[in-house]
Amino acid sequence: MFNHTGNLLLQTMLYLAQTDNITFPANYTDSVNNITLEGDNVEVKCYGEYGCFSVVGLWQDTTRPVNVFPERPEKVSPRYCLHTRRNRQNCQWLNHKDPSSIYGSNMIPSMPTYFITHGFLEGGDRPWLKEIAKQILNRNDANVIIIDWEGGSSPPYTQAVANIRLVGRITAHLINVIWKELGIHATNIHLVGHSLGSHLSGYVGSVLQSNFGLTLGRITGLDPAEPHFSQTDPIVRLDPSDALYVDIIHTDSQPFIKGGELGLGMSQPLGHLDFYPNGGENQPGCDQGMMKYISRENGSFYQGMRRFLACNHVRAHEFFNESINSVCNFIAIECDSYEDFLNGECFSCLSESNPEGRVCAEMGMRSLAHWRKHAPAIAAVDANTMPHLRLYTITNDEAPYCSFLYRVTLTLADSQVSRDHGGEIGHFFVQLEGTKAKSKMLNVFKEQHFKPGSVHRRVFGSIQVGDIKSVLLLWNHSTTMNILTWRFEAPLVYVESLTIETFNGGQKIQLCPPKAVPLEAGLSFRMSPCSS
Repeated sequence: MFNHTGNLLLQTMLYLAQTDNITFPANYTDSVNNITLEGDNVEVKCYGEYGCFSVVGLWQDTTRPVNVFPERPEKVSPRYCLHTRRNRQNCQWLNHKDPSSIYGSNMIPSMPTYFITHGFLEGGDRPWLKEIAKQILNRNDANVIIIDWEGGSSPPYTQAVANIRLVGRITAHLINVIWKELGIHATNIHLVGHSLGSHLSGYVGSVLQSNFGLTLGRITGLDPAEPHFSQTDPIVRLDPSDALYVDIIHTDSQPFIKGGELGLGMSQPLGHLDFYPNGGENQPGCDQGMMKYISRENGSFYQGMRRFLACNHVRAHEFFNESINSVCNFIAIECDSYEDFLNGECFSCLSESNPEGRVCAEMGMRSLAHWRKHAPAIAAVDANTMPHLRLYTITNDEAPYCSFLYRVTLTLADSQVSRDHGGEIGHFFVQLEGTKAKSKMLNVFKEQHFKPGSVHRRVFGSIQVGDIKSVLLLWNHSTTMNILTWRFEAPLVYVESLTIETFNGGQKIQLCPPKAVPLEAGLSFRMSPCSS
């Protein structure tokens, strides 16, 4: 109940922010701050070298009922904090108006350059930004720049939405100076943005192309913000034309207002590869009580409340952070829908030997290599008309989040005794027992009606257990208002076999019960490889 109340509270705050409009007199000039307002309807606002900003045309849409100008550069004042292996802990501040801050820095022209940026209500000091920077530098020698635009990320939300347009242009100016001073090519630059920071990164890429003739190598959007961006023109939001490669991780993509729930991220595909872990809406482990989040934030009610309300939203940068150096590969598979994926319709990768397979890619840092593998086949397709690839995977409910994918097929006996007993309503738990480890007891087959002779297939995620030797199968019965589900004796199911497959043509093993006996509700039995 509190979850719904908290979400409604945050929705109300954002709604009120959307109604906080600002008006300006026509034809006003402020020579001190170098601001010019033009036109009778005050539709354009200019900030010197950063150019002019319009609030009409493509920038005005039914999904953007309120549209304001960016605040003054002196107010937003984005800062750029450089970390390299020579200064992992301490910032070197970069300023495009001071070239010496760039050529006198520790930046290495031959190494890749990463920009990481936050979203609404955050700043450059957030621990997750520093953790991603740390993981990147652990992975390889690089230049990592944290964009801190805290001066423009405060409420109202509509103002922060406007401010990222300005931050995008200032960042593009900085990259242009970096290229001129150090020769670092834009194609060797990777921007990583969370929420509003995703669209900010898109503006950087767009301005670099239109103003400086440079093209970014890559943009990673971490659950791009939905309010004021959904179904807008590509110029308003992040899109595939903003870099040579754009990948998206969607983790909170349910509609912004849906039955009291709050979805802060977009469901619309925005990149070359769009990843939807766990379906992209509700993430495992985000249904815990608020007090647990407060405890994790060292007792801070404010920070705990933010984590509680935005758990799904922040999973995107948590997944990306883990993917940088994880030995697990966060594999995701293209599929027509998440339900088809869970039903095992997409469980092998496209290859020369398997033309019927689907596009597979690693979600997170290492997805670029997979895109390069598949890109030649669609290189001739325009970036804004090409079909977007939706890829799905499953994660664990807590770190480490990466899981290995398995497909299980459960076959119930069609024997006379099974038919005489009839079907049952309940759900099955599975525990894998392998040569390396044993999984948790996993609720693989959700509550449903299990009829004699029926076959049920499902994809699930687990730790890697090595070669599977046996499976512990547990069945729980559920009683409903339907009198046909009532039992005076212990509810039973008759299991014929269980087949487990590891992803993409790995191990496939068929397992059978210890003997032809039924499985009683609340009990379990160990299934071993069927005899020949």
